[in-house]
Amino acid sequence: MKVPRSEGLKLALLIGLPLLAAAAAMLWTTSRMLTGISDSVNAQEHDRTWDAVKSAFEAEQNHLAGVLADNARWDEAVIQTQSAYSAKWVKDMWGTTATDINYDTAFVVGPDGKTLAGFHKGETLIEDGQEFAGPLFGRLIATMPRNTSSFVTSTSMASVSGQLMALAAAPIVPHTVGFKNPAQRPNILVFGKVITPPRLALIGQQYIVDDLAVWMEFDSMAAGNFLADRWGNPIAKVTWRDRLPGDMARKTYAFSAFATLLGLIAVMLPLAAVHIRAMRKLARNRREAEHAARHDSLSELPNRLMFGDELVQLFDQDPRPPIALLYVDLDGFKSVNDNYDHETGDALIRAVAKGFAMLAGDAAMVARLGGDEFAFMVSGEGARQKAEALAVHVLAFVKEPFDLGGRVAGIGASIGLAEADESITDANELMRRADVAMYDAKARGRNQKRWFDASLDRARNDELEIAREMRSLISLGDFEVAYQPIVDSSTHRILAVEALARWPRSSARRLTPDRFIPIAEEHGLIDELGNLILARACRDLAQWQDIRLSINVSPVQLNNRSYTRVVEKIVAQNGFAMDRLEVEFTETVLIRNTERAREAIGELHGLGVTVALDDFGTGFASVGYLRTFHFDKIKLDKSLTRSIMTNVAAQKVVQGTVLIADGLAAEIIAEGIETEEEAQLLRLSGCHQLQGFYFGRPKPATELHTFLPHEAEEPLRATA
Repeated sequence: MKVPRSEGLKLALLIGLPLLAAAAAMLWTTSRMLTGISDSVNAQEHDRTWDAVKSAFEAEQNHLAGVLADNARWDEAVIQTQSAYSAKWVKDMWGTTATDINYDTAFVVGPDGKTLAGFHKGETLIEDGQEFAGPLFGRLIATMPRNTSSFVTSTSMASVSGQLMALAAAPIVPHTVGFKNPAQRPNILVFGKVITPPRLALIGQQYIVDDLAVWMEFDSMAAGNFLADRWGNPIAKVTWRDRLPGDMARKTYAFSAFATLLGLIAVMLPLAAVHIRAMRKLARNRREAEHAARHDSLSELPNRLMFGDELVQLFDQDPRPPIALLYVDLDGFKSVNDNYDHETGDALIRAVAKGFAMLAGDAAMVARLGGDEFAFMVSGEGARQKAEALAVHVLAFVKEPFDLGGRVAGIGASIGLAEADESITDANELMRRADVAMYDAKARGRNQKRWFDASLDRARNDELEIAREMRSLISLGDFEVAYQPIVDSSTHRILAVEALARWPRSSARRLTPDRFIPIAEEHGLIDELGNLILARACRDLAQWQDIRLSINVSPVQLNNRSYTRVVEKIVAQNGFAMDRLEVEFTETVLIRNTERAREAIGELHGLGVTVALDDFGTGFASVGYLRTFHFDKIKLDKSLTRSIMTNVAAQKVVQGTVLIADGLAAEIIAEGIETEEEAQLLRLSGCHQLQGFYFGRPKPATELHTFLPHEAEEPLRATA
């Protein structure tokens, strides 16, 4: 039976209109839900990013405050600025160093607020602090204590000459307990650091913020995120490019949701399932975004940001529970990367992280702070004892070799421990103490643990004092040079002398090179020291035209890409022949920067300089370097020389090295010779040149004539 047209139309309307209305309502509802969830995820991501940006600028201020505290709490500073103000000392200590990575601006302010000295990027300022930084400078000074019995640091972000700057102020007070301060009110030291575009870009990378930018000119009434000073006054507008994880998820799943909705308009339950699935996916994306921001992608452990937040929360509890930290740095990790590849290094990090997580269990929190650095946090009753036991387990764990896909890697760990006693008021100080203890464990020989105590800070202060004295001694040219002969193994005729830096006798200190050289490297003085030694040696050896000069190069010196140009200039200025110069590299130089080492060796060869590999036989990768780098000479370490008389393995190493060197057309030098028997055996083993106390101890320039006779035909007579 045919349905009348009017009835068919009515039926279509009765069925179709409700379906169309339901479909339209569902489409509208679905669109609003996806948009709402997407906007919510985007807003949470925006808020998280803003929190990370604020934390980054707080970290900049905290770092500046730490540097300032090292300089303001200093006995010598009190003497030079309070007892009798020394403008020269102030400029030498804080003016000339106002160009480094820690700060670029420094002011010394009297207790009355009057500026005594000001420096910016190494230049002396004619304006006072108020004129330079504006009214905020005076407000920051006003927060300082009015007596010498207390020490605080005050920090703030500021707008200075159209640039964003971190400022920190602290009173200049003694560091030593019982040191009498001659002034009733202390002078004030202020450091500043401009947040430059490169620094801002680095902050963006560290905190995962894309296109981070600050705008010093802004409309404070407009919407946006504003960076405020210590007193809440807006000083800069902060912008970045939001990642919009909600939008990305919506674009990915919106089409699928709507297509399913239209196809199954009459089936409500499957449609509801699609809605639930879409919402769950958006929620999962949000959770994943939050997880990624607070976890390390390689190890899946909490990252530095999350670790710091958890530590701050513990410090904010009242009463604060007992807290102990372990700061762990892997020993030998870089060698694994260099000798295998970065994929193997990543596999090692994952294996270590998995083991650390098992060791921590529910009793501690473990995080990867970056690179090969990890940290454990222990809180609650018995935190110190638990941390001590955990450190023992960590050392035992890393001691076992790791099997990484058939490649065996052996590492160790240097562990610093610190507990939150009554003297610690913030989380950053606890982290700093654990870090200091870790570096002390590394300095003591690695693969051990070390609890922080006050002596470590005293040692650090002593190191700073040595660095300051070294800077002064270098500027005065007071460093001394000693020379040790290198002789022909057959004739004992002197072929060269090695120049060795010596701490000047005019100083009250008595330091050996293994003490002051690392300090020079760490405090940026090694370039100046190396240049001074090279220039002095070139002048001292000018009259012995047939004698070559051998010098050592530090890994830090090599990082300076102008190193070879500086060497060429110094040698030329002192009238020394370039082909008389020999430069010795240690394996450490090659490990730290292989490409830079290869480049520098090529440049030195281009100048006619002889290049030698020093201390061969102390590292397991040295044979590979002989093939990779074109060394003119190979210098056997004294540990091989001393054991060659009794150790068959040492004899085979020497013989093998001689064969390799012959194939590479390189000469062999054996150092550490102390007896005639050693000299004879090494000569018979194929060594071309010898060096050691048997032929002469290092002597100052005034005694060079005792083993550098004008009669070049005379062989050296043994002195031992």
